Amino acid sequence: MNRILLLLFLSLSLMFVVNCGSRTVPKGLNDQELYEGAMERMNSDGGGFPWVFRGKDYETILKYLKEVQLRYTYSPYATLAELRTGDVFFEKGEYEQAAIEYEEFLKRHPGHQDASYATYQLARSYSRQINSPDQDPTETREALKWFNIFVEKYPDSPLVPKAEHRIVKCRQRLAKREIYIGNFYNKRKNYKAAAHRYGVVVADYSDTKQMPEAMYLLGRAYAKQDQYDLARATLNQLVQTYPDEKYASKATSLLNDIEGKTPPVPEETQDKIEEQSQG
Repeated sequence: MNRILLLLFLSLSLMFVVNCGSRTVPKGLNDQELYEGAMERMNSDGGGFPWVFRGKDYETILKYLKEVQLRYTYSPYATLAELRTGDVFFEKGEYEQAAIEYEEFLKRHPGHQDASYATYQLARSYSRQINSPDQDPTETREALKWFNIFVEKYPDSPLVPKAEHRIVKCRQRLAKREIYIGNFYNKRKNYKAAAHRYGVVVADYSDTKQMPEAMYLLGRAYAKQDQYDLARATLNQLVQTYPDEKYASKATSLLNDIEGKTPPVPEETQDKIEEQSQG
């Protein structure tokens, strides 16, 4: 029994090595045949036993695409091979490299008929790399930039609604980041820095769902600095603009708490008052 299991294991291991090893590119193929060979492998389901051999031989696909570009530099199939290389890395989940490939394609062929597709895929590649709001926002900003470029340059594309949806998501993510940093400063009682971050949302991301929260937090940060006039103005605007939001009720409560309070007299003004009284 053990010997049978051993033989089965060795057989499966051999099949795994054979099936997973990338193949060499046949010689004598023209540009079209090389490109179509890559696409045939790209569109295949991988075959084999689902639990062991599922997946595509991406290395072989990349070899075919590279060979087209090396042998037939000025062929239109070589240009398409550049674009498809980005698709391979995107499908593999290597989004950073995919973004590089798509951007290089756009630099070399800005007027290509597939430039709109490359632009959209470039934006998606950055979008797939977006992290949580407490992480580096570079990918979010890049995704937002390229989705905006796509919508601006290709307004008639059927992909515009999807791009606009992603634009909203990116802007919400950036707004959340500003609030996250503002809350960080607020916990450390650095209310001036917190107010600055909340103010960025109010000024630059007023179209996002985070706007009511940012306005309430900004008003609260002003109140904690004894800037009651600014606090009242911000909180009243919140109540009037978003009366049905939960932060409107919080703003009303905070307004009641600071009712009647006035900003403290500035130190310079206080010194002048004392000087006048002594004179």
